[in-house]
Amino acid sequence: MAFHYTALGDSLTVGVGSGMFEPGFAQRYKRKLEEDLHEPVMLMVFAKSGLETAEILKLFDRPFVKEQLKKANVITITGCGNDLLESLEIYEKKKDDDVFLEASSHCQKNYAEMLCKINDIKGKDHQDYMIRLLNLYNPFPKIKLADRWVSDFNQHLQQLANPPQVKVIDVYSIFKGHETEYLSIDKVHPNGKGYEEIAESLRASGCKLVEN
Repeated sequence: MAFHYTALGDSLTVGVGSGMFEPGFAQRYKRKLEEDLHEPVMLMVFAKSGLETAEILKLFDRPFVKEQLKKANVITITGCGNDLLESLEIYEKKKDDDVFLEASSHCQKNYAEMLCKINDIKGKDHQDYMIRLLNLYNPFPKIKLADRWVSDFNQHLQQLANPPQVKVIDVYSIFKGHETEYLSIDKVHPNGKGYEEIAESLRASGCKLVEN
């Protein structure tokens, strides 16, 4: 029986910033899974740069995505970075802190709905699978409001963790203080080293599967 890995999300899952012909974290994590499991891993990626969490949630309703999620042994999800960028733009106009609170709550709600949809798609087959949610790093460390918003969202996301099946990968701590080293030339997306660190953290989260 083949081992399946399905990755969903935004530009992080796409691998933007890794450089030409360099893999993002999903491809790197796939290789690490193959090394640890000693068997081939089938990777399916459903991601697009610029997607907000509401748009990522809509991916779960596509028949082919559902089919791949049903087979998936490992699922990773990235998101909310674009929600953050939009919130910063709105804040610049309104100067209202509630913009960040509303966006954080909105993202958490969408993530919770994603987990519910996965559970529904899996049904009662009792298939072994695990879910890894990647929290946000702050590409704008000099903007205090951005760091506060990211921290608030990460706290909300952590509430959805249900180990060992559902774990939150602490990307924030990986990049904190290492932005220059791990961010690409655009100063927003990870570079190859950044994606490698994310993949290693995914690997460190374990690959023991649990029944639904």
